[in-house]
Amino acid sequence: MEQLIYIGVGLSAFCFLLIVVDHFRLNRMIKKYKLLLKGLSDKNVEDLMLSYSNEMDRIKKEIDGQIESRISGLEKKMPACIRNVGLITYNAFENVGNNMSFSLAALNDKKDGFMITGIYTRENSYVYTKEILNGQPSKELSKEEKEALNKALTAN
Repeated sequence: MEQLIYIGVGLSAFCFLLIVVDHFRLNRMIKKYKLLLKGLSDKNVEDLMLSYSNEMDRIKKEIDGQIESRISGLEKKMPACIRNVGLITYNAFENVGNNMSFSLAALNDKKDGFMITGIYTRENSYVYTKEILNGQPSKELSKEEKEALNKALTAN
């Protein structure tokens, strides 16, 4: 009989402990709820959430429309952009090493662009350019420049 009293007191203490823990949890939830509702005045929370959802949908549609028009605009500009490049480095003179000279061909999709060539010597460096129209140079090309142009023409 005495054991039943101890068990009853123990269970009562355990129940009291659970009630205290639940009380603190409930207070934390009430504080969060009040913080959520702070500044809403008399508006219904459900109506507020629906209006936020509708606003988010409107903004998403607006952004999607802008993205599509921007992508369309970029796609129209792409053929005029430099997208095909060929680069060759070489030794222009026997007494200069390390492939310090270069020829760079840069073309758009219409095969229009330019050739830049840099010639390095021990005393000087020279840089010059040639125009490329429809894959054809405006001036005669060196062997290295032809190689760079072929790389650019076959790129992509």
